[in-house]
Amino acid sequence: MSTDINLEKTGALLTQANTIVLTSHIGPDGDTLGSTLALKAALEQMGKKVLVMVDDKISSTYSFMPGIDSYISPKAEDKYKADLLVIIDASSLDRAGIIPSCVDAPILLNIDHHISNTHYAQYLWLNAKAAATGEMILALLQQLPVTITKEIAICLYVAIATDCGYFKYSNTTPATMRAAADLLEKGIEPNVISDALELKSKATINLLKIVLNTITYYGDGKIATIEITPENYDKDVDTDSFIYYPRYIEGVDVAILFKAVEPNVTRISMRSRCLDVSAIALSFNGGGHKKAAGCTLNLPLAEAMAKLLAAIEKEL
Repeated sequence: MSTDINLEKTGALLTQANTIVLTSHIGPDGDTLGSTLALKAALEQMGKKVLVMVDDKISSTYSFMPGIDSYISPKAEDKYKADLLVIIDASSLDRAGIIPSCVDAPILLNIDHHISNTHYAQYLWLNAKAAATGEMILALLQQLPVTITKEIAICLYVAIATDCGYFKYSNTTPATMRAAADLLEKGIEPNVISDALELKSKATINLLKIVLNTITYYGDGKIATIEITPENYDKDVDTDSFIYYPRYIEGVDVAILFKAVEPNVTRISMRSRCLDVSAIALSFNGGGHKKAAGCTLNLPLAEAMAKLLAAIEKEL
């Protein structure tokens, strides 16, 4: 069980450490990447030795972000020593992949904003009211002896904007908008960032055409699913935006993307208007927010679909 800490204690832990490993979660999105890169740049200003890691491939969508090329993806046999390991934006330990087993650090800190957090770290700074972990990192950096550069601001804006659906989702708060305003004052160009994030490769669009043909309705039309089968899955194709299509179908409450990343491994993303999908995800060792959550099942696509749909239909 974690010891819950606040912003000030988090800053103290980071200040006391000399060598620090920061890790993003598997299936890295804008929030985990932006938060991690911003914190790395700030800690390096303080003279810290910092490595950033992720046990997954990073989508080319985020290739414009300052520092993105500094990520390491270790192999299982790789070993690193550090004073502090920080897992960023991950509600459960498995979301960090193999990184915790590769890093020998006496202290494990988790910085997160998911209400479904499983309190796995030695120390946990959790703010479930924050729209994004990036919102928390901005508040942290404003208290540390660092300069929030334009590069840091770009990373944090990506973190915040992507996790609140460009300020469309219900998790957007006055604090979220104030954080975005603070970052705009650093000289970032939201239109340029938005264009970079929204740009789609031809491969992405070609896969989207296939995936949209899989739309299927369940629960009297309240559930809509899309599928990426093993033969169509391509780790180099960005599919993060695919869930938006079933999400905005009239009459649909729960939208689900099933992605067969391996023959016996299916990643699941859920979006909902009313149902608490974080509770569903947590029951399958996943996590997230009430209206946006996900999990991974070690099952073939058809079996994973049947198991998850049964759980959701029971709640509707």
